Amino acid sequence: MSAKAKKILSDILYPLAVVAAVVGIWAIAAAAMGVSMILPTPAEAVREFFAYLGSSSFWHAVGNTAWRAAYSFVISFVLALAFAILSHFFKTAERLIRPFVAIIRAIPTMAVILILIICLNSRLAPAVVAIIVIFPTMYSSFFAAIRGVDPKLVQMSKVYSVSPKDSLFKLYLPNMAEGLFEGSASGISLNIKLVIAAEVQAQTMSSLGNLMYNAKWMLETEKLFALTIAAVILSVACEWLIRLIGRAVIRWK
Repeated sequence: MSAKAKKILSDILYPLAVVAAVVGIWAIAAAAMGVSMILPTPAEAVREFFAYLGSSSFWHAVGNTAWRAAYSFVISFVLALAFAILSHFFKTAERLIRPFVAIIRAIPTMAVILILIICLNSRLAPAVVAIIVIFPTMYSSFFAAIRGVDPKLVQMSKVYSVSPKDSLFKLYLPNMAEGLFEGSASGISLNIKLVIAAEVQAQTMSSLGNLMYNAKWMLETEKLFALTIAAVILSVACEWLIRLIGRAVIRWK
């Protein structure tokens, strides 16, 4: 078996083994507890999950949550990248941005959610929460990626008087590509979790968070677990998509 085939096989087998272990522990715990209202079995949760797949309201909720996660993530990405570039090229900007980011990072996430729910409507608040919480993490990741560009290449660009525009688009961004996509892949899952958490608190109509809130309120725990499975699948799919795009961009570069 070739090295490439072994790598592909390991990339498939290891995640499957982890999923199987988690499901096994879940099944044992559910059997030991014996109360499905508190901890349903994996079979009960999966049955409810497939029941949801046949519901148009479920797909509408997933679409709304995915849309909020997508546009809030794009806004966070653009802001974080712009601020990271400013911080790298302008020391004054870095001195101003660094404490601003530190303050945002220090604010408790629940406080951000509750304040924005009061200030904004229930449809907009979850997206703004995600932007505020994700931005500092992505900024730090992108700033580190810029700092990680080979100093020899930077020095060479200065020796040959490369314009700032060419330095940015032909030196920094191509060499930052791996760090940008890695940071983005890590951020998208957290972004989706934040959006859903804010939807639960805001009781945003027609959203995954609202479906979870209703399931919890009605003590339909198997539905809550089924919706959690849906959220996990959405997060993993988005992360996988970003990593796939990242690998394609890096190969093209």
